[in-house]
Amino acid sequence: MRVKKVFHFFIYLFTAALVIFIGYSVYVYFTNKPPVEELSKARESLALAKNKSAGKYAGETLKEAERLYKWSMKEWETQNKKFFIFRDYSLSRDLALKSVNKSTNAGNEAKTTKDRLQNRVENDLATLKKQIDKFEKYYEHLALSQATFRSFHRGKTRYLEAKIEYEKKNYQEAARLTKKASEGVTPAEKAAHIKLVEFFSNYPKWEKDTKLAFNLSKKGQTVILVDKIQSTCIILKGGKEYKTFPAEFGKSWMGDKLHAGDKATPEGVYKVTDKKSNSRTRYHKALLLNYPNSEDQKRYDKMVRNGEISRRTGIGGLIEIHGDGGKGVHWTDGCVALANNEMDIVYSQCSVNTPVIIVGSRQTLEDYLN
Repeated sequence: MRVKKVFHFFIYLFTAALVIFIGYSVYVYFTNKPPVEELSKARESLALAKNKSAGKYAGETLKEAERLYKWSMKEWETQNKKFFIFRDYSLSRDLALKSVNKSTNAGNEAKTTKDRLQNRVENDLATLKKQIDKFEKYYEHLALSQATFRSFHRGKTRYLEAKIEYEKKNYQEAARLTKKASEGVTPAEKAAHIKLVEFFSNYPKWEKDTKLAFNLSKKGQTVILVDKIQSTCIILKGGKEYKTFPAEFGKSWMGDKLHAGDKATPEGVYKVTDKKSNSRTRYHKALLLNYPNSEDQKRYDKMVRNGEISRRTGIGGLIEIHGDGGKGVHWTDGCVALANNEMDIVYSQCSVNTPVIIVGSRQTLEDYLN
């Protein structure tokens, strides 16, 4: 009888344990659900962040979101290998939710960074446009070094490429190209401005010579006034501009002529010493000037004494106003070149001893840049 009671007790205990186990198993089955919804949200959040270009503009944050997602998936797989009542998806679920948060942050960060970069590139492009326009308006026709021109044109090419990338909304590449553009345009602009300021250091003398030209013309003389910066040759009569023609100079026209072979056009007060036409000149017609005058000779002698140039270099000569111009570039060895039909007019208005006054500019630097 006692054995029977013990047996019944164990049967009861086993049944109770089985009921509890089944109940717990059912509870675990229905409450410990896999983090499917959280992982799905994590995938969606990652996709949304990538659509906002988080890979480009919030790379580190996006990488962290992807790392958390992969970790969550791995943890899920680990738990799935266990008997279902021993599975614990809490870590996988927590990691998935953290991935969602990181993905959201990556998307927001990408938008902020992208907008900020877009504005920066837009401003940089606007600045470059002003620099390029200024260079092309005021500096491109100057006698600058080839290195300066190469730097400018290289920068302008990068600027045009940056504009294309900006319009394609590829702001990172546009930013890289605007930086390269600035590295070319900015030094070129600075070098050109320094050259221009140095050139205009002679303005007081130019102003004096310009006044002399107009005063001489008021006294009844025909005067030829040449303005280098404006590339013009002007006939003055009665104190007024009678005719104005485009002119071309020596390749190194910025600055006074110092010696033979420097390809610079002289500045100062000269006069016509000879009129040449037909077989007497190779340039249609020509007016020979009295370069070097006394001032040119004094400056040259001083430079020789100071060892700045060799006496063997020579001071140069045969400076003329001649035809065969109209090329649109400065190309002579130091002369002033005009188109043939315009040279005919200047030639007809001049005689031996006609004053020819050559200045760097009739305007101040400030007026020129305005």
